[in-house]
Amino acid sequence: MKNHSLRQCIIPSMVFVAQLSWAQTSTTNVPAPAESSRAATLESAVPLARNRISVSYRMGLNITADFKRLGGFAALSDPGPATGGAETRNYDDGYNRVDISGNNHGPGFENTTWYWGYQNSGSLQGNNIVLNSSSSPANAVSKNRDDGPEHGVEISYSRELYREKKWRFGLEAALGYTPLSISDGRTLMNRVDRITDSFVLPSGVVAPPAPYNGTFQGPGAVISSTPVRNTTVVSQTATITGERNLDADVFAIRLGPYVEVPLSEKFSLIFNGGLALVVGHTDFSFRETVTIADAGLVTPLRSDSGTQTDFLVGGYVGANLAYALTKEVSLFSGVQFQAAGRSVNREAGKVSILNLGESVIVSFGVSYSF
Repeated sequence: MKNHSLRQCIIPSMVFVAQLSWAQTSTTNVPAPAESSRAATLESAVPLARNRISVSYRMGLNITADFKRLGGFAALSDPGPATGGAETRNYDDGYNRVDISGNNHGPGFENTTWYWGYQNSGSLQGNNIVLNSSSSPANAVSKNRDDGPEHGVEISYSRELYREKKWRFGLEAALGYTPLSISDGRTLMNRVDRITDSFVLPSGVVAPPAPYNGTFQGPGAVISSTPVRNTTVVSQTATITGERNLDADVFAIRLGPYVEVPLSEKFSLIFNGGLALVVGHTDFSFRETVTIADAGLVTPLRSDSGTQTDFLVGGYVGANLAYALTKEVSLFSGVQFQAAGRSVNREAGKVSILNLGESVIVSFGVSYSF
């Protein structure tokens, strides 16, 4: 009786334990629900960052200015033709004109006049009075003026279009701004064009001491009215003092492709190139005085200023080295060669030329990819 009761308790207990073990084993071998698998797959599929915005500081090198058609001293006198004995001749330091006799003072004194004068004792050279008329052309040049690195900023956007394991290809567009200021205060030298006429004193005539000013009516000491002319070019004797200033606002748009080559997980090289569109708004001003010291001639101070806007078309090529701080943020540094021609400004006959044809740009910046 007791044994029968014990079997009645044990057998159901064993069945229960067996059922529990089978249930646990079955639960362990059942695969995870479909929803959990799909969530893990979506979490690992992170989208590629194909867009990038960059901001950079740009240091411009080899941006120069030329200043042309500087100086200039128009002749203050008119020495007349090289031949003829009855001409009105004026010089920087004297004159020889037609007097009341028509420059004919009788036999042996034809082509002579008493309507003459000279201002400096140096004009009396032996038995001759030597008079001069000087001028200097406005063709002095001050080239390749450079006030050092020019500082600017640029913002750019790039879009990746194609990706391989070892390289990527895309397009970029950028807008940059650089203010420029170039000054030139050098003293320049230029040539002098000089006409020198010699007039002979007739035998027995003594020249009055300088300064001497004969009259139309006379009488006075007579001198030949037919010159012996010599035209010379005296180099580096006109002195140009003053200053030239060129201020400019330069806006540049870059458009073109790029190729990015990953070097490692953090570093990559980026090569770019394309079209450069430049707007140059220049303000040119000058002040100058021209002196011909050996002739005692000085121009009044002359000055002028004005603005000019030019639209230039050129190109660029460059390379950047980028370092990834995070998946989104990178630092980069690079160099770029840009050719965009020249911006020319003309004021009162003077010319300033801003040379953007061989610019070298060094840049440092940060970019964000998304």
